[in-house]
Amino acid sequence: MKNILVPIGISKHAEATFQYAMDVATHFESTIYVVDAYPVVLNPTSLVNVKARLEDENHQRIKDMASLLGRGAKSIKIVRSERDLVGTVKKLNKTIGLDLIVTAPLSNNIDEKVFLDRVAGSMIKRTNIPVLVAPIEATFKEPKNILLAFKDGEIRSETTLIPLHQFQDAFESLVNLLLVKVPGYGNPNHTLSDTILSRSEELRFSENATVYQGVLEHFQNFKPDMLAVFKRERGFFVKLWESDVIYKKDFYCTIPLLILKNREERI
Repeated sequence: MKNILVPIGISKHAEATFQYAMDVATHFESTIYVVDAYPVVLNPTSLVNVKARLEDENHQRIKDMASLLGRGAKSIKIVRSERDLVGTVKKLNKTIGLDLIVTAPLSNNIDEKVFLDRVAGSMIKRTNIPVLVAPIEATFKEPKNILLAFKDGEIRSETTLIPLHQFQDAFESLVNLLLVKVPGYGNPNHTLSDTILSRSEELRFSENATVYQGVLEHFQNFKPDMLAVFKRERGFFVKLWESDVIYKKDFYCTIPLLILKNREERI
């Protein structure tokens, strides 16, 4: 895991999120890239010097945080947002290749009904980079028990499982599988990749309306330290990802959430 990106918001939880990402990067000896989650966006009639001043203030805020919390890090690089956040992340990924994005569920949202705000949601929905959602104010702990929950065991890309295997190898984690049989899915959808089976401890089946409900049913039995799921164009959270904001009534997770991008590679 060579390059890790962390978008930093302006909430009171920003420092905790940065520290969490730092701890992950330290374990993997990764370079960490920090980007402003709220790049300056002004209307076309705004004065150029006003935009430049605000950008400098945001850059300095992140620089100060990195200086305060980044002692002992292998390498920290601060990325200036040249465009919208997603555009900046995609450009950086194309240039250097990002292995993981670490984000808080909320960067500047005080709505208690929201689980993932537009920053976290856009990183999940609009990029092909694996995302680790760190719980608010959480301290990173080595995941010893990871639950991978899914409704389709087909692996569409050779890179899909890399982040999961990196966590598993680095921390000697046990990986358990939960295959949720949702309405409308037949046996072909339940074909499991040999790669998944060969590196897992237990496979359990569940019949529920959604993968989320299956996780809720079996959560106490597995007691995972980390939950891993797939994100496909038409897969897990199929309806939820139509919006960048995810509400707690639809999904909520109090442990680290690793979202793997299980998509066919495009040339």
